Amino acid sequence: MRYYIVILVCAIFLASCGSKKNMVGSGSGNIPGMGKGATVADVVQAINDNRVTEPCISAKINLSISAASKSARVGGSLRMKRNDVVQISLVALGLMEVGRLELTPDYMMVVDRINHQYVKCAYDEVDLFRGAGIDFYTFQSLFWEELFVLDGNGEVPSGSSYSLRTDAESVQLVNSQNRNVALTFVVNTAKRLVGETIFSSTETADPVLKWRYDEWGKLGEQDFPGTMKISFALPNNSVEATFRISSVKPDSSWETRTEINKNRYSEISLQAAFNRIMNLAQ
Repeated sequence: MRYYIVILVCAIFLASCGSKKNMVGSGSGNIPGMGKGATVADVVQAINDNRVTEPCISAKINLSISAASKSARVGGSLRMKRNDVVQISLVALGLMEVGRLELTPDYMMVVDRINHQYVKCAYDEVDLFRGAGIDFYTFQSLFWEELFVLDGNGEVPSGSSYSLRTDAESVQLVNSQNRNVALTFVVNTAKRLVGETIFSSTETADPVLKWRYDEWGKLGEQDFPGTMKISFALPNNSVEATFRISSVKPDSSWETRTEINKNRYSEISLQAAFNRIMNLAQ
């Protein structure tokens, strides 16, 4: 179980993402929940208006991860401070922290408490992130369930950033300002929520990463998902991670930065961590 936090984080970071340009017009029409004549700008504005406004939150989580024939379940917590940090702590048997993920605008870090090791690096140290414009604000928006654009520096996107695609079952917003990655947001226009965010690969035209939301509950006046299901492709396998989220509340009474005792912890490279992922996922 001690390496599954590394599987979750690094595989998301290093999964092979490409670009797939499949754009449609700006579009308007009879959009479910929006009425006749609604435009892409109306859809984007409605979803932006429903963003969670609390600046700091904390929640309990139960995380289950499966890769090939391996699986693990662990409890923990999710803490987030807007434009500052996303922090996930994993706890075994409700007693001991076994791993921690910390994302800030400057770095991403995974801490292995069992083996007293950690991985810490800047986003632009990962070639795929640098080329695609994936940074802290990308992951912040994924965890907060928001629309975003790559390399957007956390700015709230406008309707001009997307094209609209509709069919009998869904309404999709396709990011028209991507670099090396195609983003598709499957949205619930009746509830003004993002239901799923999809990263697509140019080589296969298949989704590489899917981040799906469900079981919403109230956080103040807004909705916050009770389930986040993440599935992503590794070269020879796939990984699924499901966050079940409860007891979500406004909370700023926690430390936003993790201090590492370098006399007790050794730093390993991102490549070394990724090699472990490849071995475990086979």
